[in-house]
Amino acid sequence: MCGIVGAIEISADSKLNFGKDGLLYRYIASRGPDYYGTVSENIGDYKISLGHSRLSIIDLTEASHQPFSSEDGRYTLIYNGEIYNYKELRQELEQTGQAFKTTGDIEVLCRCWERWGVDCLPRLNGMFAIVVLDRQKRELFLIRDRFGVKPLVYGNLSGGGILFSSSVSAVALHAGSNIDMEYCTVGYRYGYLDGFENRTPFAGVKEVPPGTFIKYEFAGEKIFRTEKPWYDLATAVREKEIDLAGKPDTELLETGLELVTDATRLRLRSDVPVAISLSGGVDSTSIAALVKEEMEGLEGFTYGDPVSFRSEGPAVYRFAKRAGIKVNFVWPEWNATEVGDMLERTMAAQEAPILGLSVMAQQAVYQQVMEHGFKVLLGGQGGDEAFAGYRKFFMVALRSAVARKSVGESFSLLYSMGVLLIRGMKDYKEYWNHRNRYLANSGNEFSLLKDVAPTSVNLWGAENNSLSDRQILDIQHYSLPALLRYEDRNSMSYGIESRLPFLDYRVIEYALALPATLKIRRGYGKWALREFMADRVPASILKNYNKRGFDVTQNWIAGGAGDRLIGMLSDNKSNLAKYATLQPDFDRILTLKNLESRPNLVTEALILAFMADPIKPPLEVIR
Repeated sequence: MCGIVGAIEISADSKLNFGKDGLLYRYIASRGPDYYGTVSENIGDYKISLGHSRLSIIDLTEASHQPFSSEDGRYTLIYNGEIYNYKELRQELEQTGQAFKTTGDIEVLCRCWERWGVDCLPRLNGMFAIVVLDRQKRELFLIRDRFGVKPLVYGNLSGGGILFSSSVSAVALHAGSNIDMEYCTVGYRYGYLDGFENRTPFAGVKEVPPGTFIKYEFAGEKIFRTEKPWYDLATAVREKEIDLAGKPDTELLETGLELVTDATRLRLRSDVPVAISLSGGVDSTSIAALVKEEMEGLEGFTYGDPVSFRSEGPAVYRFAKRAGIKVNFVWPEWNATEVGDMLERTMAAQEAPILGLSVMAQQAVYQQVMEHGFKVLLGGQGGDEAFAGYRKFFMVALRSAVARKSVGESFSLLYSMGVLLIRGMKDYKEYWNHRNRYLANSGNEFSLLKDVAPTSVNLWGAENNSLSDRQILDIQHYSLPALLRYEDRNSMSYGIESRLPFLDYRVIEYALALPATLKIRRGYGKWALREFMADRVPASILKNYNKRGFDVTQNWIAGGAGDRLIGMLSDNKSNLAKYATLQPDFDRILTLKNLESRPNLVTEALILAFMADPIKPPLEVIR
């Protein structure tokens, strides 16, 4: 896991600073605190620069430092992420007579590109943002993994050329820092930010879409750009549905266990110690149980207190004691200044708006992971999207079954829907707060701004969508992209690599292709996962109807975050006024009392606080 940065500049007008004293490096420094390497050269009329800040995980020697070049000098690569199946790919290449000089995955990736070019990408099982320079053809590729686990953004330079980086702020400083108002508006009204086309918070900065490569050709007087997807999730799921059709449930469940087990095993490949993220939920507990079968002395980290039933701590404590896992509980008692400072650090790390304070809790967990000396943490992100864990999926599945006139499936899902409604009565306030996202054409209404341009998003998807169709929307747009951004920026702000077995593409394709009644049954989502993990995860977790998520049960709004937010907005009203009209009673609405009682106002304030002061100084490397 690392940080990458680079550019194609017009040689006569090159002025970017890729040295350690420059912001381009400092914005990616925390992502890779172990080494920073650069190459810069003139090719024709263009200056090509590549920079790489390394977090050493596989092959800790300098032989795997980046930028990494092929033996003949034609290709130079930098990449952020991990190729988990690099050993299998290496064996395949060795059978063709190739010999390797390192034990790392970067050399394997370079050899794969030499042999297959872009056709090597479907062979890769991993998370990655890759940049490949081909000197012979005068081409440069920007490549992103299937689901966008690792970031890669780019922008056009005013003098011609492009700048790309793992950091949005680094690119915005040179390609334009004007806020994309529609991005922020959709974020508040419909509760999703990342995954909105190829946009970022800045109008001049775009992201390489997941499962896509962008090729720049700089052989002549102009730079030619080609964008092409190399992975299509919908097509892959349709093909998997055909493969799974007609197979008995027992065989489907056995396949699921095999896939999740292998995905977890692959993600344990590391030359540094590995730990796990734990909550009281099915997803992280399943991964922890599988990891425990593979290694001794396992340590976990959780946000919670083992004696506070306001948190997930007691559930984690019971499971960890049974499984023999040492758990580090993170449950800070910050004063007002510390709460405010953690809010600002989290916002700086994210380089984009956040929609809630739970992102601070995740930031606190990664701080502890770093302080305990770990560089790799496995987690359960992606389980809800893959196996249909969200409550909204019940309605989607039922609607689809009724439309297809599938009587048996409809009755099964109707029963599950009834159980969900009965069990969820206590959560009615949460449902009420989110009602406009799903029921109103305009989404949540702003309180602090007026005359904001209307937007329209149908979060339910098309009426003829199957459950897997709607899950794909969550994976590509409405849910997972923001969660992955939170996870990546929080972890990398402390130089921690987050690995997510449920986002193995084999697991995603399999889980989405399962029949709806194997995902939702007897009032439970993620039924298949619960079933095939039954021998490893306690029933108290598997059969728990209450989905907690990453709870923030400490009152941080009253404890300092509210006052800090009010200060951020009050001090920067003039900046906000560049993008929207403020309500005349802005100050009367923006009070601590209102923030404590109105969750939607907190969300709006967090987005506006980013808009008011979007580019923060780079974080200091603290490892």
